[in-house]
Amino acid sequence: MVTSEDEITRRLQERDSARSARREKAATTVGELARRHAELAGQLADLERELGEVLTAAGEDIDVPELAQVTDVPAADLTHWRDQAAKPARGGKRSRPSAKKNTTPGKGTQAAAEPRAAHPAAPAPAAPESVGVGGVAVGAAST
Repeated sequence: MVTSEDEITRRLQERDSARSARREKAATTVGELARRHAELAGQLADLERELGEVLTAAGEDIDVPELAQVTDVPAADLTHWRDQAAKPARGGKRSRPSAKKNTTPGKGTQAAAEPRAAHPAAPAPAAPESVGVGGVAVGAAST
């Protein structure tokens, strides 16, 4: 018995709707988790910045090793937070100078990369005759 076109269409729609529901649920869950992750990452960055500021301010009164002893927080973590607070905020992406502005040969340019031997100061003196294989002069009259 062969299935009718209408039955085939109905079965495909039934399968597609179940798959669509699973895809929608997965996409919704991933979107929600990603939003929560971004929110928590922002809160964590704020906490680390605040920790660094407090550590920097308290540096004259208590040093990192002593803080590590009394708080049971690893000294490496304390140092990391303090050092991160001391670093200036990173700026945007630096732009490179255009080729038109940079006309003098410098580091990374083709003229700077060429060896100095490629530009001799004076031409080498020309030999009166060439020497061939085995040290025999070529072009010289032999007697």
